[in-house]
Amino acid sequence: MKNISIFIVASIFIVGCAGDKATEVSIGDAQKVNEVAKATAYNLGTSTIAWRGFKSFVNDEHVGNISISDGSFNVSEGKVVGGVVIIDMNSIENTDIENEKKRGYLEGHLKSQAFFFVDSFPTAQFEIVNIKETEGSPTNSNVIGNLTIRGITHSIEFPANIVVDDETVRFTAPTFGIDRTKWGVKYHDRDDASIAGSLKEKLIDHSIELNFDLNATYTM
Repeated sequence: MKNISIFIVASIFIVGCAGDKATEVSIGDAQKVNEVAKATAYNLGTSTIAWRGFKSFVNDEHVGNISISDGSFNVSEGKVVGGVVIIDMNSIENTDIENEKKRGYLEGHLKSQAFFFVDSFPTAQFEIVNIKETEGSPTNSNVIGNLTIRGITHSIEFPANIVVDDETVRFTAPTFGIDRTKWGVKYHDRDDASIAGSLKEKLIDHSIELNFDLNATYTM
């Protein structure tokens, strides 16, 4: 019994060392996207999504960026009413590993079938379904949209700041997490691994954190 108690206390300490996790968004079934008449397209320029992945039981993480290859926001009466963001999964890069060989290995692993399988699914997509204005919070909107990864689509909802003027749209969202297993990314799935058959420090957390920082421009 004493050994079991020590193991439990040690496990709690290790989980605490793994660092704070961003709040995971709610995930639902894909939703229908309604077209909005007389909307103006603001085309996405150079934009990125920052990512963070980490292990469940030790203080070990990696961060990086993914580039946006295409997309636009639809604007009507000064408000974003729709849009689509095309994510270039081949552009996944790591930014914290200094050793070029180790960095290349991680990037290749993330692109492999074990993770995002970019040979078969070279792009991911986020399509806006609805935007609700909010008051009394650090952000001015709640965004609902369909996120497609590895050909699997689920709806997600998250807070964002959206600023529109005559020429630009700025779309930023505080860091949030998604459960990667819902999109078929199940490498080192902790729910399937037994304590005897897998070292816990090798188990990658189900949550992947994302941070949107998108800029779009109206061009005549």
